[in-house]
Amino acid sequence: MSELTPTIIKELKAFYVERLVDNMDVKDLVNYVTDDMDNYVEGQTDEEFLIDAQNYWDDGFDEVVEEIKEYTNCEFKKPIEERRNAT
Repeated sequence: MSELTPTIIKELKAFYVERLVDNMDVKDLVNYVTDDMDNYVEGQTDEEFLIDAQNYWDDGFDEVVEEIKEYTNCEFKKPIEERRNAT
């Protein structure tokens, strides 16, 4: 494989990713993106995550936090993995 130049390898990688994504169904894509985003936010500091969350929810951030507080304190709740697999 030494005959493959860095340019060829770069293009091969791009083509591989394109084909891989093209052949995924919606469920596979959702699972992949969810796993990737889980890893991304877990790698952030709390401060970095809160900045991203505030930017995402904008004026609704405080309402989302209140909903999460209510959910966290409820007697009946499903683990996140069960909720994710239900979709």
